[in-house]
Amino acid sequence: MLTKYLISFAVFLINCLLATSELTYTPDECKELGFNVNTLKCSACDILTQFQLEQILTDCQRCCTKDKVDTHEKFPMAQIEICECNLHRFPQVNHFVKSELKDQWGSKLKVKHVRGTLPTIVLKNHDGQPQRSLNVEKWDTDTITEFLNDWLE
Repeated sequence: MLTKYLISFAVFLINCLLATSELTYTPDECKELGFNVNTLKCSACDILTQFQLEQILTDCQRCCTKDKVDTHEKFPMAQIEICECNLHRFPQVNHFVKSELKDQWGSKLKVKHVRGTLPTIVLKNHDGQPQRSLNVEKWDTDTITEFLNDWLE
């Protein structure tokens, strides 16, 4: 009787191991498929459907590394400080502040003209007090947008 249970348990364990081994590929298998297991994050696989690439989604998920979730404080408001006199030197920031891109955050984002300053994002608390300040002179519009989406409440 005990032998019967042990055999059943062994079969169960073998099935579990086989099922688990099918969920991931070896690094060499991933390389053959065109994936680098050292750099591929699962969040990259998640967006494949946006580009009609469902046929490689399963392989991607079997080769990816789970993303480490970094949580950080979010801020209720931000201010982009610029100097009109040298804004032309920073075409991406210029485009961001002069276009409707900034409007998607409504009252959470203000643009302030500060004479002589380089383009800067200032994150503020609920009282409007500056908490963090970042130079954004080399950022493009996508980076600014992604940053604000990530750091504003």
